[in-house]
Amino acid sequence: MILVTGATGYVGRHLMRRLCHPGGALRCLVRPHSDRKHLEDCGIQICTGDLRDRASVHPAFDGVRTVFHLAHIRFAPVVLACAPPDVDRIVLISSMQALSGVPSSSVDEVRKGEDAVRASGLPWIMLRPSMVYGPGDDRNISRLQGYLHRHRILPVPGNGKALQQPVFVHDLIDAVLASAVRGRLRQTYTVAGPRALTYDELVMTVGRAIGRAPVLLHIPVPVFLLCMRVAVMLRLRLPMDSEQVRRLQEDKSGCIRWAREDLGFQPLELAVGLARSHQQEEPAP
Repeated sequence: MILVTGATGYVGRHLMRRLCHPGGALRCLVRPHSDRKHLEDCGIQICTGDLRDRASVHPAFDGVRTVFHLAHIRFAPVVLACAPPDVDRIVLISSMQALSGVPSSSVDEVRKGEDAVRASGLPWIMLRPSMVYGPGDDRNISRLQGYLHRHRILPVPGNGKALQQPVFVHDLIDAVLASAVRGRLRQTYTVAGPRALTYDELVMTVGRAIGRAPVLLHIPVPVFLLCMRVAVMLRLRLPMDSEQVRRLQEDKSGCIRWAREDLGFQPLELAVGLARSHQQEEPAP
């Protein structure tokens, strides 16, 4: 039996498209108020519970041999506590946010989740994806595309030279599935695109993909943050918060050598992934 948490999220919907087939021993753990119609239509076994309440989710782990934990890594302690002692493998998705030097409660949550995983004696593999993009609303590249469709000038906090290494969602799913059958146990893998680009290069690549030529307006970070504070005072809606601005100054790149060697990971170049995104549909929410 396979158990998936986070099946109704962006990455989860793409994973379920790959896993869903008649007669499959597949179970999903979903929150009580999550939209699960696409799961019910596939005939998937559904358990309802909240990962903040261990007792409510414990029954979902009965008889499970493989766990794909796609919900937030902060819930890892509950997943580890509920997993059967004879589980074959637990594949968890974390985030490169764990490497951030920006003080943040969200960064602390990721690190605590990862610490719990590493302290576990269970057979786990943890993936740290970079920025995930793909068909539909990925909440990353898709929102940048939407902005560039509406505006030609893009204000950029800082010099735009921090490195980014986006990963196409289908490549991430390949790595998730490969982790269930191969790879080294108790290993953390960076899962990112084939090469790092500066933020400016990323924006220009996205612009070319949608037929736009954006003009980048670089603004010193202190000035950008001051403008944001004024906007907040005026109750204006902002596309990012101060933490995101500071994290945009950090390199978000990593070595994918071990994912290539152990998982057969072969990520697409950003331009190719963007082209495929426009040709494909996002799975139903």
